[in-house]
Order: sequence, then structure tokens, then C-alpha cells
Amino acid sequence: MIAQPSRALAQLDSAMAAERDPVRLACLRAERAGLWARHGHVDQARAELADLHARQQRHASPALGAWLCLAEGLVDHFSDLDPTARDRMMRAHALSSAARLRRLIALSAAWLAHMDYVQHDLKAMARHVVEALQEAAADHHAALARASIVVAQAYHYGGRLDLAQPWYNRTREHATALGDQATLSALMHNRAWLSGNQARMASIFDPSAPDADSEQVHRTLLNAESTGYFDARLGTASLGSLVPMLRAQLLVVQGKHKEALALYEEHLPAAMQEGLARMHAVILADIAWCKVRLGRCVDALADARAALASLDRQSDIDDLAVAQGRLAQVYAALGDDTSALRLGAQARVDLQVHREEQARIVDALDAALAKVPSL
Repeated sequence: MIAQPSRALAQLDSAMAAERDPVRLACLRAERAGLWARHGHVDQARAELADLHARQQRHASPALGAWLCLAEGLVDHFSDLDPTARDRMMRAHALSSAARLRRLIALSAAWLAHMDYVQHDLKAMARHVVEALQEAAADHHAALARASIVVAQAYHYGGRLDLAQPWYNRTREHATALGDQATLSALMHNRAWLSGNQARMASIFDPSAPDADSEQVHRTLLNAESTGYFDARLGTASLGSLVPMLRAQLLVVQGKHKEALALYEEHLPAAMQEGLARMHAVILADIAWCKVRLGRCVDALADARAALASLDRQSDIDDLAVAQGRLAQVYAALGDDTSALRLGAQARVDLQVHREEQARIVDALDAALAKVPSL
């Protein structure tokens, strides 16, 4: 059970206690299952949804069908970042659009924008953000908070924290109004994770850049630790390896290789199960670098080779750049200049592609948001 229930959950429980219509009650139960999933209680959410499916034939309605698809999409996403969650969310969006259920249209569009962002589908992300913002009423805090956090993290990923900050503020305002601690946690996670990734990239490619500044890295580390404390207070169980892995990468940037290695080795198995397998090469490269700096050169070479074997050209381009940039440092330290030069050259090519992608995501958001009159 959740250690300290959020106000959003408490409000749902109160609404369910007062509801007498069986269809509306079933919709509220599906909504609550989705919120449970976002807190990491996926088994509890699955059990609730299984019971609702068993009753669905007696209380069939477009709204209930859409809510079930939406909640199942959240369960899939928050269990292990399963990409099939997007298909369920698209089904929820189609059902709500066909029945013109505006609140569900806005909410499913906002979550689709979130999943589009994860899949780097920039055109779909921009389209769904605009739809969510246009369909959501001013008091639809759930949809507006989710759409706002997508815009914030996309601008932040694009290297424009100045444009992201107002949207982080909007996210906080709507999540606070709703009493949605899960979204507040996501805001803290996403901002710290993006800042951490940018600090690591700067430390490899441009140590003089502001993102690699020791004070900036220290602040990001404190934010990561605050996120962990916040989740512990709430009893959040989803994706529990994310904060330790973020702390590890920031400790590497700070040069605290022994502490970083201990965190990596303790949490790597869980991270691979919780959706971070796409970052396996990045993590192994960091581990190899830690071991080099600790004088464990034989072990470092083994990890570097494993990282090379894990490189996948289908991975996110920024992860490829970081992994190869870090491996170039490892091989240079081991005296293999040929490998270091080859990896460094490919890393710089991938870094340039990443910079171009950053520019595209900012341009896509600027153009899309210009279509929303209320902004």
C-alpha cells in the first residue's frame, strides 16, 4: 500500500464512496488504477483492472472502455517503460475521440505526447501537446500538468532550460492544484535526469561548459537525492533504480569513482529490468572509467569490451555519443590510442547529430505552441 496517500488518491476515494452510478463508479476505479500504477503499485492496479474487465460486459460504455485502455497503458509504461503502452494509449484516445469525451481526449492526448517524447516522435509529440492544451478545460489539471511537463522536458532536452522553466512552473501549479504527488515526483525526476545527462555530456566533450560546472553538478546531485527522499515519503515503488543510477553518473562527473562504482554495481540488475537496458553501453562505459581511475585496468578493459558489444545504433543518439566518448577516454587511459581516436571521432559525429536533433525539437515545439491561442 502507498505509505502516504496523495490528495489526488484521497479525492478519488471520496468520489467513489459517493458515486451510485455503476458506470461512473467503474470509470473512477479505472482512473484510480492508473494512479496506483504511477505510484509503482502495478500489481494492485492490474488486479483492479482485471476485475473491471470481468464486469465490463454488464456496464459497457465508451467512457469505461477508454478509461480501461488508458489505465492499462499507464500500467505498461510504469512497470518497465514498455513501448506497447503507446498502443493502448492510442486506443484510449481513439475511443474517447469517437465519443467526443473531451476530458478523456485531453488526458489521453497528453499521455500520448509523453510517450511520443520517449519514442523521439517529434511531430506526434507536438501534435498531441497542442491537442491536449486545446481540449483541456482550465480546471483539467491532470491533462494540463502532463502536457506541461512534456513541453518542459522537451525544451530542456533541446538545451533550452530558459524555455523549459515556465513549463516546469505550470506543471507544478497544476499538479499542486490536483494534489498529484506522482506528477511532482516526475517533475523532479525528469529535471534532475536531464540535467545529469547534460552534465555528463559536458564533462566528456566540453569540461568548461556551464553544465559541467562543479556547483551546477552539485545542485543536480542534491536535486536527485531530494527526489529519492520525496519518493520514499510517498511510498513510490516504480522505477526505483532511476535515482541511484542518476546519482552514480553525477558522482562520476564529480570524480568520486569509488562511490559511483558501488552504486552502479548495486543497482545495475534492477535498472536493466526497469527500462534502462537501452543505456547498458553508457553505464558499462562509466563503470569501465571508474575502474580505470581506481587502478583496476584489467577489469576496466573487460567492461569496455562489454560496452562496445552493447552498442546499438538504434539507441538514442545522445546515449551513443556519451558511451563512445567515455570509451574513448577509457582506451586512451589504457594506452590504446587507435581505439581511442576511432571512438572519439564517432562520438563527435553522433554529438553533432544530437545537436541537430535538439534544434529540431525546439523548432517543432515553437511552431506547435504558436497554434494555441491561450498561450
